[in-house]
Amino acid sequence: MTTVAVPAATATAMPALIVLGLDDGGKAHASWFGEDETDVAEKAAGMMGMAALRASTDELRDLAGKLPHGRLFASGKAFVPFVKATTFDKIADHLPKSYKWPVRPAKSAAGKPKPGKKASAAAAQPSDPNEGLTIPEGWDSIVFGSLVLACEDPSDGWFHAHVIQVSADGLFTLRWRDFPDWPVVVRRTHHLALLHPRHAE
Repeated sequence: MTTVAVPAATATAMPALIVLGLDDGGKAHASWFGEDETDVAEKAAGMMGMAALRASTDELRDLAGKLPHGRLFASGKAFVPFVKATTFDKIADHLPKSYKWPVRPAKSAAGKPKPGKKASAAAAQPSDPNEGLTIPEGWDSIVFGSLVLACEDPSDGWFHAHVIQVSADGLFTLRWRDFPDWPVVVRRTHHLALLHPRHAE
């Protein structure tokens, strides 16, 4: 599964907290945060309808080491990338038996899967998050359904987004691929970045 690269655990930043959850499409997300990030990360988890689990045992620290390092944004939310369903389930097994997932802030419509422990993430998770999207080979090739990179704030880094509308005056309306609950954004061509044509491979 392809995501934007984020830092791995280092000697100066070790996993102290794991944030995990399923999005409205049933796709598994999880990442770790350092000790100095735990308070903000826990609040972000609640805001995003995810669980926060302290990496308090050797097994949890080992599992956290297999996850990408999350990112915290000024908006109060966090970047929690896709993970394999099997890894997600191993971590979710450490939640208390009585644990109830937070209510997702972006209401789940009837029939859509809601977060739940081992909620058949493997079955619900598409094999290719880029399915139906195209990677433009040049700036003039950006059209509806194109997968590009954009940033919400220059200091937060670049993330996958796909074009959902193209206006006559050269404005592109984008939806974040990994964060379908986040508001759409509008960008001009010079505020976008292109992926390599072989990125999907």
